[in-house]
Amino acid sequence: MYLLIIIPIVVAAITQALKLITDGIPKNFTWQHLISDYGGMPSSHTAFVTSLATVVGLREGLDSAAFAIAFVLMLVVIRDAIGFRREIGRNAVLTNYLAKNLLKDKKINLLTERVGHKLSEVIAGLVLGGALSAIIFFIFIAI
Repeated sequence: MYLLIIIPIVVAAITQALKLITDGIPKNFTWQHLISDYGGMPSSHTAFVTSLATVVGLREGLDSAAFAIAFVLMLVVIRDAIGFRREIGRNAVLTNYLAKNLLKDKKINLLTERVGHKLSEVIAGLVLGGALSAIIFFIFIAI
């Protein structure tokens, strides 16, 4: 039963590592990318909640209340990643631009611009989360 908790954590860690390879390392890698990035390819948040829904669906069945809850949570997180958080990132770009140009002589703390996800990043997280979870589930639990 504890593997049902561990699988989504492992999937999120693998996805975050892939994000470092695709986004972090080519673009001036720092360890900050590992813990504080809220955007990039693939979406580890999406992979995490997709993994949770996948393992719950495989273990409890697609008609269970637990799967329904996990699935709705997955939809909320995905919608947030490509909707609300993406808009926050766009707003931060404009705010930083204005701050740099209007407050040229003052030291300012800029906002984080990489907050949300593109649809392709979310789809990659969705596919990776589901596929990795199913593979790990059938290797360790279904046998």
